[in-house]
Amino acid sequence: MENIRDALNKILNKSDFTIYMGKLDKDITAYKLPTSKKEEIVNKAIEEATWCYNELINKYGELSPIKYAIRMQIPVVYVREKPTKYYAYLGLFTEKNQTITLNIETIDFVKKLINEYNLSDLVDIDRLKDTVFAHELFHYFELIYPDLYSNQKILDAKIFGLFKTKSQLLVVGEIAAMHFAKLLTKLKHSPLVYDKVFSLGKKQLL
Repeated sequence: MENIRDALNKILNKSDFTIYMGKLDKDITAYKLPTSKKEEIVNKAIEEATWCYNELINKYGELSPIKYAIRMQIPVVYVREKPTKYYAYLGLFTEKNQTITLNIETIDFVKKLINEYNLSDLVDIDRLKDTVFAHELFHYFELIYPDLYSNQKILDAKIFGLFKTKSQLLVVGEIAAMHFAKLLTKLKHSPLVYDKVFSLGKKQLL
């Protein structure tokens, strides 16, 4: 396994903006966009996340993510599902029934890795669950506010290579959700750190 401390330090030494630009660079539908367009997308995603955060605080005050879900009457489900080679997650938002699902199996596994590799000086173990929850809570905002930037069709595309149209860039919602989660949990490092710990250790669960 890649040296986990080195991998985390690479993330910790980057700004949020640089991390979000990196997510666009790795997205198959966005990596060819010009740098100026990527910067515009990242800035708008950050603005969107900040707007949603302010809406929540102004309406309900400072609460934990789970208490926001209770106030907003969002169903919450806790499961224990081991990842497979092709499918793994810490949390999910299901649009059909507007439900947030937290996978306690994988959340506990990330906590175990943080302790096993003595990463508590780099990673905030106590905010992991809230951060996962907050990320999925943002996707609920995308559902109830269809005019959000991450819901818009912002990419030029063609149908059958002939007819010009616009398509949605899904990674925008992931960037905004990541930033929203960081704001809501007052996390000092990027939520991407948790994903990195999980991805590096996932083979142990398969």
